[in-house]
Amino acid sequence: MSFAPAVERPWCDAWPRVAQPDDGNAWVTGDCWLYCRRESVRVLWVGSVHTPGATGDLYACGPCVAELDHMVRVQSHARNAPAGTETRKKAKARNKTGSTSEACEHRQIEKRDGKTHCRTCERQLYL
Repeated sequence: MSFAPAVERPWCDAWPRVAQPDDGNAWVTGDCWLYCRRESVRVLWVGSVHTPGATGDLYACGPCVAELDHMVRVQSHARNAPAGTETRKKAKARNKTGSTSEACEHRQIEKRDGKTHCRTCERQLYL
């Protein structure tokens, strides 16, 4: 099987691999501000956060960066799919929370075989 060069694929399929600790990026030891909220782990600055009262730096660990990357890709694929296509329908079906976002928000989680899963979309979450 051969793959088309990145320049010939849609932009959302040509994204680089998600950041991982010790990949040359500016990883530091600190607290993960995303899903797992672990302390004293390798984290990467992923952007600024703006709230009504303040602005802060958002840091995330490798597994949380990967989860965020996955959610953005799912949303981008669904948003760019023509109306009525199977990709768009599947994304909307997974989003049972009623939000305007195409991606599942993982609001209800459960443990299965020692692993965390979303009850809505049934994906394993790396928390």
